[in-house]
Amino acid sequence: MLPSENSSRYYRNPSVVDLRKVKTVSLTQIMGLLSFMFLAMAAGAFLVPPSYFMIAVILEFVLLFTIPVINRRALARGDDPATGLTGGLALVFAACAGAVLGPLVQSLAETSTGLAVLGQAALVTFIVFAGFGLYGVMTKRNLSSMAKVLFIGLLVLLGIMILSVFFSSFMSPFGLLIGIGGAILFSLMTALDFQRAKYATADNAVMVTLSIFLDFVNLFTFILDIFLIVGGGGRKR
Repeated sequence: MLPSENSSRYYRNPSVVDLRKVKTVSLTQIMGLLSFMFLAMAAGAFLVPPSYFMIAVILEFVLLFTIPVINRRALARGDDPATGLTGGLALVFAACAGAVLGPLVQSLAETSTGLAVLGQAALVTFIVFAGFGLYGVMTKRNLSSMAKVLFIGLLVLLGIMILSVFFSSFMSPFGLLIGIGGAILFSLMTALDFQRAKYATADNAVMVTLSIFLDFVNLFTFILDIFLIVGGGGRKR
């Protein structure tokens, strides 16, 4: 579920865009769609049986590439992507993301100790997510300069995680460092994408929201990993 680095084509800076030619959207509208995506994710995580895990993985992967295509087609017809098929598919994607986390979440929720770890990880994630998101919205610094560095960091992290699958005995001692590195990376991505959301237009609102949602999911995953490793549980990858 790592891919979340949005292309710079989804970023609009008011200093270089003629606002008379684009329809802007408010941050409230983006947060509204994001809230529904969080609800869909929670439903997928707690209600979808673990046996549907692989189906959810495949569907999530397909939607990750399908949603941008549907978004462009909606724009070509002059439709508002957020209120049409694109927005609906974003909710389905969120439910699939929850279903992918479902086996782990449901297994933790079966015990009081696991439920406490899950709650603590969720709380920390929301605090970090809100803090960096607020920074992204409030800062006057142009964070788009971080995009290339963060993308390279994402590729490095993805490479390390792939190596950890094939060389688990060698990489396992570095699990905590990987978790911390992933949490830092997606915290910074959260700030960057919230700044993009501040200047979002109707043509990229859904894509920016999707990117923010992926930031949250990955941030939660790495923070939960940290809690499990520190607690001695360790997450099976």
